Amino acid sequence: MNSAGLTASGLGLTRNESGRRFPHAEDVAALEELRAEVVETLGGPGWDREWHVYDLDALARVEIDRLVERGLMTPVFAERPGVGRGFAVYGEGEASLEINGADHLRLLGFRGGSQLPALWSLLSRLDDHLEAMFSYAFDPRWGYLSARPRQAGSGMRAYATLHLPAMALTGRLAGTALELAGKGLALVPLWTGAGGMVQVSNLGSQGKSENEIIQQISSICHGIVEKERSIRKMLLRENPLQTRDQIGRALGVGQHAWTVSFPEAVNLVSAVQVGVDLGLVEAPGMAAESAFGLMSRLQPAHIVVDYMDGKIGCLQSPEIDECRAQLLRGIFAGAGALV
Repeated sequence: MNSAGLTASGLGLTRNESGRRFPHAEDVAALEELRAEVVETLGGPGWDREWHVYDLDALARVEIDRLVERGLMTPVFAERPGVGRGFAVYGEGEASLEINGADHLRLLGFRGGSQLPALWSLLSRLDDHLEAMFSYAFDPRWGYLSARPRQAGSGMRAYATLHLPAMALTGRLAGTALELAGKGLALVPLWTGAGGMVQVSNLGSQGKSENEIIQQISSICHGIVEKERSIRKMLLRENPLQTRDQIGRALGVGQHAWTVSFPEAVNLVSAVQVGVDLGLVEAPGMAAESAFGLMSRLQPAHIVVDYMDGKIGCLQSPEIDECRAQLLRGIFAGAGALV
């Protein structure tokens, strides 16, 4: 699978109930009342899948961090005080709902690959069901109201995650970010920019429908991806020795290292995947999942929960880096240069 593309998609829908103050200005009793009403609705009939409601006070910090890493919970919500908050996951993680964060309700969806239209189809259905039970705060001029003015309008925030190591290496991301800012879009590093991973999102939602937002981001990302592919070919053509050397070094470290930090792991997977895409490397251990999927499960909380039975409380523990290195050695076993 060629990784020069839209590797993951995310959507957020912000909603508030009419007649209530925003969460930051509301009293505790009213917040708890709304949470109870929403939880009751989630447990009611009419949903295609079951909602799993979490007791946030009972969740270990590492479990919350893993929800953030999966794209099911926003970092801001994870850090907010717990009074009146609620959280639920739809099905097996197809979507999630934050209750009484910055706004009364925030629906979230996250999937690997180019899935914005499919995510919108799902979140729209969930939103319609909620709207049948709650009276949303909506203004004919401003659209859906939000505690964050930029979110007023459709209330949609769309995210596209791109793998752009060649553009990062050649210093082209800064210019692209400026170009997108002029179109009302943001380009920001993901995971501090390790491996050339970035996210493109809309800065606001006023004046555009949900489909227009999705279409704009999809179209822009298609152009960026084509540019990334061109630059990769150019680097191999003009700097073949350096390109092969960087990919080979990454493969060697991945096969033999005994401790690997998360940013380094992302860089290693990124470089080897580029080698696979360019036909320079064969890596059977990476064939079963996307590079982004592999990077995601190498995140600290994923390592602790999925491979260490949640026994490590500190996400900076050296043992996590050791476990990550062991996983990489297994993934890169049998990999090698083709030419």
